[in-house]
Amino acid sequence: MASRVELARQYMDYQRERKIDEMVAMLADDVVMSNPMTGTTTGKAAVEQQVRNRPMGGGGGMQLTWSEPEEEGDSVKILGSGSPFGTIKVVLSFSQDDRITKIEAGLA
Repeated sequence: MASRVELARQYMDYQRERKIDEMVAMLADDVVMSNPMTGTTTGKAAVEQQVRNRPMGGGGGMQLTWSEPEEEGDSVKILGSGSPFGTIKVVLSFSQDDRITKIEAGLA
């Protein structure tokens, strides 16, 4: 069974490669995604729609360099550098069956 760090790494790889179907398969049905740019989105279908509607490459043309995921309590955090706004922090929380239940993005 994959660790949550490995799952977070896989999620970020799918996102970077625009493998949306694979990325969405990792989400819990009641997932909540929040970030300062788009607000809060609740539910797997709504998160999928938002991801599919993002411009190719995401990040508004920014080329972010992501750190290795690391455990932070019951969650996993990943830091992204290269943003004009500062370091970006993504925190993924998981259900007991290792589905992603929360995706929080913001400034570190």
